[in-house]
Amino acid sequence: MSYRPMVKVGNEWAGNGVRFATRQEAEASARDLYGRWTLCVDHRADESEDEVNCEWDPVRGNVHLEVVNAG
Repeated sequence: MSYRPMVKVGNEWAGNGVRFATRQEAEASARDLYGRWTLCVDHRADESEDEVNCEWDPVRGNVHLEVVNAG
């Protein structure tokens, strides 16, 4: 399980494909997105079945994890 940041634009919720290991990281990323996207009216973090692909860094923001192909 992972967590995805979501922002509400108009009446629809949208995300950006990043997934975090913790709800706190996803919420921080959602707040960041909310602050940068001008038409947002709300933000949240949702659970996801997708694999984790990012870490949150307070200075750099979303840090994408390198996917290593074993084999």
